[in-house]
Amino acid sequence: RARHIIQMYEEAGVGKDRVLIKLAGTWEGIKCCEVLQKEGVNCNITVVFGFAQAVAAAQAGATLISPFPGRVLDWAKRATGQESWEPSTDPGVVEVTRMYNYFKKYGHDTIVMPASWRPSRPDHPVDEILALAGTDRMTIPPNLLDILAQSDEPVPRQLSPEAAAAACSEEEVCGGQMDEKTYRFMMNADACATEKMAEGLRAFIKDTDTLETVIRAHPGWSS
Repeated sequence: RARHIIQMYEEAGVGKDRVLIKLAGTWEGIKCCEVLQKEGVNCNITVVFGFAQAVAAAQAGATLISPFPGRVLDWAKRATGQESWEPSTDPGVVEVTRMYNYFKKYGHDTIVMPASWRPSRPDHPVDEILALAGTDRMTIPPNLLDILAQSDEPVPRQLSPEAAAAACSEEEVCGGQMDEKTYRFMMNADACATEKMAEGLRAFIKDTDTLETVIRAHPGWSS
């Protein structure tokens, strides 16, 4: 399907360097990414909630990953009953920082681009964004951009490539080439990543089914 999408864009005069294929952070999605990246097709590994997904994606050469710190925090709140966290100890911030530091230590070019934000503390909607300031890129919705734009508070950089390597205490996973057994073992040990990825996949499937229903109901649809 990804190759077909690329072909359609090329027929319309759009080069594959301008297309980013989004794939789920399953083992199968990451292996698909590895093949496509070798063909010069840039890939975004999404629904990333855990370290194993991030490392496997980077080792596969993914152009970027989209970890979701806010949804990690959602899971932590339900699991612990704790409703408020200091931004630096917010489980979603901790997880994304871990990914970023590992990538920089071991020379991965994969971009860390978090999305899906929650307030670490009540009434502090941009806590996670500020706590991850300095990461490679971010996806920020307009309402949170407005809050940032209206603030006069300084935004100190929290993450930097120079400090990341020193901050990372992780050993290189599988010598730089994770196998399926290790991926699945690490995922099974990470309840948050396992549960949230499954939830995310169900949501994508539901949205796809809804879109197909809408398209088929259109007067111009021809089976």
